[in-house]
Amino acid sequence: MFRIRNAVWSDCANLAKVQVDNYRLNYTGLLPQSYLDQFSYEEQEQDWKDWMTTHSEDILVVAEKNDGELVGYAQGKSGLTSIPPYDSELTALHVSPTWQMLGIGRQLMQAVASRFVQMGCLSMMLWVMDKNKARLFYERLGGQIIGQQILRPGKEDIQFVEIAYGWSDINKLVVLRIS
Repeated sequence: MFRIRNAVWSDCANLAKVQVDNYRLNYTGLLPQSYLDQFSYEEQEQDWKDWMTTHSEDILVVAEKNDGELVGYAQGKSGLTSIPPYDSELTALHVSPTWQMLGIGRQLMQAVASRFVQMGCLSMMLWVMDKNKARLFYERLGGQIIGQQILRPGKEDIQFVEIAYGWSDINKLVVLRIS
């Protein structure tokens, strides 16, 4: 049905589509429409190309259907995070709306966590908007609330609360099986 693999340069346009579609779906009502309207496929595709050029040490995995269509991605970076002693961070996780609730998000997270383990990392954290329904997903995967912050993205007068979730032992996340 699908496979998890490392992202490559030719994925940039599809990464942009998954990202923009998810922003528009998941953040409508949470962020001003004018802010969400700023995201375009073309601009995000260029952002992905720039990211791949400058972040080769970071992790980016995709979920790909058998026909080659990308249906999700997860991104992470190792090293000390904004909440020590966590030594890796899941910086993004998006699954196309029609492919949610099928275990793809969990498998993407586990793939990133597994790569962190291979790099010698012991723990992982992430930030998520406090009103984002994805919080329930992270809690089901064993994430514990470890902090919060107020974020002010962009130039608009936008502000929201983010909640930090952490896994102090990412080996448990790598082997986690949930039904």
